[in-house]
Amino acid sequence: MARAWTLGALLLLSCWFAVAQADLPLCAYPGIFAFGDSLSDTGNGIAAFPELFANAELDPNGQEFPMHAADRYTDGKLLLDFLAFGVRRRPIYPVLRGTGGDFTFGTNFASYGGPARTVKVWRRNVGFNSPFSLDVQLEWFHRYKIRVWFYENPVFNPPERGFVQSLPKLSTFNESLFVVYAGYQDYFFSLYEKSLTIKQTKKIVPDVVKAIEEHIVGMVTPYLYIPPGFPSMYMPIATTIMVVNLPPLGCIPALLTVYAGKGLEYDSYGCLKAFNEISKQHNKKLNEKVVKLRKEYPQIKILLADNYGVYKDILKNPASYNVTAPLKACCGVGGKYNFNKKVTCGHAGLVEGKFVNLTMTLPLQPCKDEAAVLSWDGIHTSNTFNKAAATAFLQGKYITPEGGLNCSPDFTFWDARG
Repeated sequence: MARAWTLGALLLLSCWFAVAQADLPLCAYPGIFAFGDSLSDTGNGIAAFPELFANAELDPNGQEFPMHAADRYTDGKLLLDFLAFGVRRRPIYPVLRGTGGDFTFGTNFASYGGPARTVKVWRRNVGFNSPFSLDVQLEWFHRYKIRVWFYENPVFNPPERGFVQSLPKLSTFNESLFVVYAGYQDYFFSLYEKSLTIKQTKKIVPDVVKAIEEHIVGMVTPYLYIPPGFPSMYMPIATTIMVVNLPPLGCIPALLTVYAGKGLEYDSYGCLKAFNEISKQHNKKLNEKVVKLRKEYPQIKILLADNYGVYKDILKNPASYNVTAPLKACCGVGGKYNFNKKVTCGHAGLVEGKFVNLTMTLPLQPCKDEAAVLSWDGIHTSNTFNKAAATAFLQGKYITPEGGLNCSPDFTFWDARG
């Protein structure tokens, strides 16, 4: 009887949620503007350094969307892509793309290898990294607004000239959705390349979070522009910001592989506790900063999306997400976690004397079903995880304040492949 009552209650709650969603206004933001690293970049990194990030344009990346490699380090859509579709827009293009970009519905400033902290010394071709940290991305954004103003100004671009750019309207910037998903680069690759110890990595947490805080402050602070021969003006600011926290680093296949046999402790899901602690510390401090910023800027809507919470829920209930290999990479080879540092996704080479080619479309052995994993290449999250996280955030789950965006998302093209 108790079980029947529980099932009935769940059914009523589900119906109530569906009705509540239907009553909400459509998630119709005029545009999305994004900042971060390779978990969000759709091509800035490869536009700047085509050799360093060449494999972003190679199969099997993008085989789920858009069914060919499309400058994303995943098998389909990034979290950012799903968010863009969910607010009834198309994927947004990278600001550095020189051809074929349509910026009508926003722009992507994220960059592969871009850390949250300021890059003071950068060496080319030394690991997966770039000099495009959050402060640089913010500078791009400020300059971008000036260029948009320039193209909208009839003095510089008179109608008879017929020069048209696919740009967002400057007047819509303060109505758009801004996404900040940064910090992963700072921690993951320092641990992966062992340039920092676990203890040293924990010490950089305050600096990483501070860099994200400063970036948010920069987006919400009115920027004074004084164009030559024109009155001074303040550029529009961000008024709705979604800040995304980090997934559990200890559950990432690459780190599980690199640190296997090092005497570290594992949790009940098979993840490395010490690395998860770094994520927890980051997310705790990030939450504290967001709470503080909400008080300092009450006119700004700052949302905090809990990636970590979604990841852990999938680990607890993998069957409900159709996930069968939560700790394995899909595009990879060898070992318990299907990852080998010598031959990663998009490359070919010898592993234990055998030639391995990870530049082809799937199915690749032993990953016959990319939808069953949370990690695409052992480093970056999969289409499956990105979809689950975006679905939760857009439905007001694992996001604060309660209700999240408080609008009805569009899932029509959720599984679109082209």
